[in-house]
Amino acid sequence: MIEPTNLASYVPTATFLTHAIKATTSFDIEALLAQLPITPEDEYIYDEENPDLGWQRGKFHWMPVGRERGNAGRIKQANQPVNPIAERAINGMEAIIEMARQRELLADASALAPPTPRGAVERYFNLPPLDQLPKLDDSEVSKGVRAKARELAKQLRVRLIFDKTAREFTVAIEDDGIGQAPVSIHRTLLSLGLTTKADKFYLIGVFGQGGSSAYAVSKYSWVTSRRAADLLNGEADGVGWTVIKHVFPRGRRDDYFAYLAAAPDGRVPFASEADADAANIRHGTRFVHIGYDFGRGGSAITRQLYTALTVAELQPPRCSIKRSRRSLSEYESRNDNE
Repeated sequence: MIEPTNLASYVPTATFLTHAIKATTSFDIEALLAQLPITPEDEYIYDEENPDLGWQRGKFHWMPVGRERGNAGRIKQANQPVNPIAERAINGMEAIIEMARQRELLADASALAPPTPRGAVERYFNLPPLDQLPKLDDSEVSKGVRAKARELAKQLRVRLIFDKTAREFTVAIEDDGIGQAPVSIHRTLLSLGLTTKADKFYLIGVFGQGGSSAYAVSKYSWVTSRRAADLLNGEADGVGWTVIKHVFPRGRRDDYFAYLAAAPDGRVPFASEADADAANIRHGTRFVHIGYDFGRGGSAITRQLYTALTVAELQPPRCSIKRSRRSLSEYESRNDNE
């Protein structure tokens, strides 16, 4: 069995992670990758039957997302670039709900699951249905509900950034939900068409594949995830990190999307609990899509994104939406005049 390549063998892991979680441009990602021993994409061809074949020990390798070489067709499904962002936001909502559900089971293993997402939010966060929100008045009770909703929204953040130097958009979706242990990221966050949600009627989606379409309109994507410490279920604490990109194999027509893997079984690069703490990485998941291609449209970009996220927010809990106003306003003004 080939042991996973260890980040700590090549970089000061906490420092590397501190820079990694701040990466918002292609230059940032390429500078991070340049520090690592990575086998060129044409020197390792993933073989589902024998993933060890051609693996170079002590190096990282590009592995197909979902460990499926023909994944481009699935990943290029979104008809609008804003749709995968809404899907990612919904996944974040589910992660927050799932954390509450698993903590409920820790306290009472016989507790029945909520029958719907609405029921989960009422039970775990004590928030009213959306159709009751307009009925809130200026009473102390109503103010308390609003304050509680605002605090919950802080656990799910969508950031839109436009870098004037790189001339590229970045979209970041961050949640403070249950997260994934490093050994599970390739089987969950990086899977295609697989699900752990089929019997969980209190969650919103099923297969969780829609968000992966963001890879198709990004130059690079990166993801980190850390499991809530009280919900590790025997797995080691720590943080997993990887980069996703579009691969065009030399002499072949079957392009695919690949992520940086640390072992032939698909595990991603990871860092210890101590390094995660040093880099100030809490539980939850971050997806950051760099060089995001919204197409042309000027200020329509932010309008379309707002609309997509507003639809997603019809499913509770809600999220906070932020943007880099100075950079975006300049971009929008220029493009509206073209």
